[in-house]
Amino acid sequence: MSHQPTVIKLKQIPEVLAKEFADRDVVTCYIGSNAATPTACLDAVTAAVKSGTPRLPFLRMVHLLLQGPVSYVEKGIQDRIMTYSIFSTGDVRKAANEGRAFYLPCTLANLESLIGKGRPYQPDVAIFKVRPHEITGEFSLGLSVEAMHTAIDHAKCVIAELDFSMPFTQGQSIVDAQSIDYLVDDDDVKGVYDFPAPDFANLPGAEQRIGELVARHFIRDGVTLQVGIGQIPDAVVGVIKEARPKDLGIQTELYGDGLMILQKAGIVTNRRKKLHRGYSATSLIMGSMELYEYVHMRAGIQMRPCMETNSAEVIRRNSPFVSINTAMGVDLFGNVWADYIDARRYYSGVGGQPDFVGALNDSAYGVPIIAFKSMTDKGQSKIVKVHPSGVSLTASAYDGIVIVTEYGIADLRGLTAGEKALAIASIAHPRFRDRYLKEIYDDALFTKPLGFSLDKTPRGVIFYAGDTKLES
Repeated sequence: MSHQPTVIKLKQIPEVLAKEFADRDVVTCYIGSNAATPTACLDAVTAAVKSGTPRLPFLRMVHLLLQGPVSYVEKGIQDRIMTYSIFSTGDVRKAANEGRAFYLPCTLANLESLIGKGRPYQPDVAIFKVRPHEITGEFSLGLSVEAMHTAIDHAKCVIAELDFSMPFTQGQSIVDAQSIDYLVDDDDVKGVYDFPAPDFANLPGAEQRIGELVARHFIRDGVTLQVGIGQIPDAVVGVIKEARPKDLGIQTELYGDGLMILQKAGIVTNRRKKLHRGYSATSLIMGSMELYEYVHMRAGIQMRPCMETNSAEVIRRNSPFVSINTAMGVDLFGNVWADYIDARRYYSGVGGQPDFVGALNDSAYGVPIIAFKSMTDKGQSKIVKVHPSGVSLTASAYDGIVIVTEYGIADLRGLTAGEKALAIASIAHPRFRDRYLKEIYDDALFTKPLGFSLDKTPRGVIFYAGDTKLES
């Protein structure tokens, strides 16, 4: 008879850990992430850590972005349980900035280097959500595959939280019962996290402009897309829907409502992809309940580990490829950063942006676009002279990227350092643009093209030429 997992309640999780690791001082736990964060399991572990009963070893909690409240980052228990976060928001971000959580920089394509066999964070425990198949008895990781198979393969103790609110997704999300040691079946399990769908018809002017620029100049029939999450990627999707290009493909780390809309509309067919032809490939799904209902049992959307969705080889094989991500800012040399605001303020993580930038460094494969509004809500320019000292970069001056703001496009591919500076400054907010251009023009460090003057459009620049008005 094949192995079946032991069914337990939430309150039994600490007892399982205490029993399985009675002889250990330190245990590494890998936690399922994003919309499928197993919050109830994490709360049960935290309660035991705080009470001291049963006695648990020191717990290292390794994970990507966790949604909802993260109870174990509260003050005063870091001598017993500690976060090692590869991507953060909310409670974990605050804890990291206050010295109560570790930020563990790593791109999604390289997670194996952290948690694989014999690696620094090889898991002893894996905790995650699953949805069972009513007929086959198989389990699905649902909304979050990322690096879960690696964690499951190497963990001594595998704990799966049963959650029928999660869709059963296709592809490499399937987990057989023999891989699960303990199945948490409890009425107090919290359902998956869902978020309102964007209002694609009423996007702000700046985001709408960026969407128009990207769609008009880079989206062609048959391209494969990777699109991040947020208002700017949403705007790109909204404009693509109106333009109606044909036979787009999707190869992405995160699939959201916007990509669903394109697939529902028949704009995304995946027919022209060379790899994973016929279906959208993603590692994570996050968005509205409508999205979750759409992906449930749908063969046209299939899950893959992020080591595959973000693999340079896979990305290049699906050329022509367009990658659209955003960032905190860019400097005049073409350096881009996304995980820190400055060296003293941590924000999120590098995610998969460097994976796609690196894979598309050769323009023969496609274009990596970094799109953002030119100015923060506080009136500070997101284009600066030099990147903040001490921050890590998601793209650097030697990467062949395209910058897009609401004022235009700066295609940096093949430009000299001086030409890059002029191009980037040209699409800065008007409040800063003229000063930047004059300083570059007067600075001998930035060698200018022969015969260049400030009344000429720099090489690589395309200014916005539509009619979308900006808010005053």
